[in-house]
Amino acid sequence: MENRTELTIALLATSLLLGGCASQDPKKPSGIEQRIESAHSPSEHQAIAGEYEKQAATDKATSRMHQSLANKYKYITTPKGFSPGSAYQHCSNLAKLYEQAAAENLELAKQHREAADAAK
Repeated sequence: MENRTELTIALLATSLLLGGCASQDPKKPSGIEQRIESAHSPSEHQAIAGEYEKQAATDKATSRMHQSLANKYKYITTPKGFSPGSAYQHCSNLAKLYEQAAAENLELAKQHREAADAAK
């Protein structure tokens, strides 16, 4: 009975960890395409820059969360048939993806701030 309880606990822990590391793509700010097409004034470009900076902060937080999960997979012991190494790689890859998305969003924010300065 003790082995069955340990197996149940291990399966529950694995399920929780896997659920937290689900694959999701970085998002772009909502409705940004229309605002970019119509942006002409400095305030419009500043607002777009702010949206990209906000998204970059969200992406950085998501990257940290996935890296934290990856670090947990390094040391997890699981029932036979589950490979924590592949889960580690999955979460680590997502962490890198979100970190890159954050950097790209900050670059776009910088470009819109420069466009705002040029439009003055």
